[in-house]
Amino acid sequence: MKEKTMKEKTMKEKTISSLSQLIDAIEKLKSYYPSGIMLNNPVANTFLYRGLSDVSYKLIPSVFRKKEDNIDGRVVINNKYLAWANEKSLLLSFIHEASGLLSISTNDLPRWAEYAQHYGVPTRFLDWSSNPLVALYFACRDRTEQDGAIWMLHGTNYKRFLAKNLQIPKEKTVKEILSDLFNDDKEIDYPVLYTPYYVDARMSAQKSYFLVWGAKKEPLEDMLLNDELFMELPEVDNGIRLYGDDQQNNILFKFFIHADSKQPLLHELDMVGINEKTLFPGLDGIGRYVERQYRFDYNETIISM
Repeated sequence: MKEKTMKEKTMKEKTISSLSQLIDAIEKLKSYYPSGIMLNNPVANTFLYRGLSDVSYKLIPSVFRKKEDNIDGRVVINNKYLAWANEKSLLLSFIHEASGLLSISTNDLPRWAEYAQHYGVPTRFLDWSSNPLVALYFACRDRTEQDGAIWMLHGTNYKRFLAKNLQIPKEKTVKEILSDLFNDDKEIDYPVLYTPYYVDARMSAQKSYFLVWGAKKEPLEDMLLNDELFMELPEVDNGIRLYGDDQQNNILFKFFIHADSKQPLLHELDMVGINEKTLFPGLDGIGRYVERQYRFDYNETIISM
């Protein structure tokens, strides 16, 4: 029998084909992995979500992504955005082009990075949402022929993990930490949770949060090698709940979405007000919404017998 390596994780996942399945599973996970005795704190966003249109995609920011090219029969792995420059140079290029349009100090790199991320410039930020339905929308919207996924992050447990694994002075603010990262500070390994300013209505509508990558330039799921850091959804509830220092410290869970379920899920989301029009406020979102409403896909008209 092949010996299991550290990289092979026995991670459980839940297949989702309806909104009710997703919400039910999330409520169970919240119950099994509470952040405290007050389960329904209205101002705490314990869980964050990220939707991926292709299940093979990794949890890694765009600026650190790599692609494989086949050159003369050899597989060559290339940096997608950092082949000719470093990350700070890329950000400074955006600042140079946009400084006349935004009244921000050129020294405020975290603030500039928020705008850069919002307008499509590759950064070390990875978008998450506090709304699981927003994540489901992004998991289903594109690449409808591919299976998708939603990652669920236990924010409270992740902060506990960071406290144990990062030696950050308590007097440092998150903004100061981010400034250090943009200036190539090697002392911070793991991604840092960050609540951005909502620079426009789109970020507010999508309930945006960021994970900001540190020195480790690899996917989040590969950094968390310990199987115990991945949540499981038990088939039977044993009724045991642990709080405080005794609570379970699991961090990540993955929902699987079959390609055939994407279009029906988008229709369900539209019925509860999650669509292009609400997530992309303005004419652009309205245009996308009308286009999707009238788009015909023969496969959607086939009724399963």
